[in-house]
Amino acid sequence: MIFLPIGLAAVAAILFFIGRSQGKKALDIASTETSTAASLATEASDVAAEIGAGSFAKAAEIKGEVECDSPLEAEMSGIPCVWYRSTVVREYEESYTERDSNGNTRSGTRRGSETVSANERRERFMVRDATGAVEVDPEGAPMDGERVLSRFEQGDRGPALSIGGFRLALGAVGGGRRTIGYKLEEWALPVGARVYVLGEAKDEGGSLRVAKPSAKGGRFIITVKSEEQVLQAAKSGSAALRVAAAALGAAALAVLALMLAGIL
Repeated sequence: MIFLPIGLAAVAAILFFIGRSQGKKALDIASTETSTAASLATEASDVAAEIGAGSFAKAAEIKGEVECDSPLEAEMSGIPCVWYRSTVVREYEESYTERDSNGNTRSGTRRGSETVSANERRERFMVRDATGAVEVDPEGAPMDGERVLSRFEQGDRGPALSIGGFRLALGAVGGGRRTIGYKLEEWALPVGARVYVLGEAKDEGGSLRVAKPSAKGGRFIITVKSEEQVLQAAKSGSAALRVAAAALGAAALAVLALMLAGIL
């Protein structure tokens, strides 16, 4: 019984720390002023002239349209993009027999799913605003793009897909499972989409770009959502998680008090 208040307290602590992380995210977004491509280039040039090239580094927030001279092609939708993630999930039915603690058996049919294919690719791109363009290296960023495909194909033969440059024909899979169909989903950051980027502007190698911060814990965000949407989501998430953590912490104390009083 003692595990109940301990479990509640543990979950409360987890929610508290996640909520605090969301609060820190909101603070990072709110405290970073939006830079233009021209202003970043000027700052980098001034620093290079004063103390040498490769010395410029600052937290930077940029907004604009995605450009890329050699974009990727999303493998299922074919959309020109700079990042995509594609998944194929097989949905199936299977028969089962279970035995309970009394030795009684029960048979039935249940549904399940399994991912049979997952692929993700990303490419460096430019973000263009009214003053110019600045390069973004997306390596290391949790990408937040648009859902560009969501389709269910019924049957056990499976879709024929191009995965990583190869044609992949998904057929019926064994193991006593009957395939119902395949769920195809794809997310992408299309060329031409408006994007919000928060990272670190640096001129390593003599080329100015926004990339993953060098310091541990640095914020790196690439999303098709607006700054206002991201900020509001972080604030709301932080508040909700802190309330939930407080409620669970109070419940843990209440249960412990009842146990000590011999009521539970």
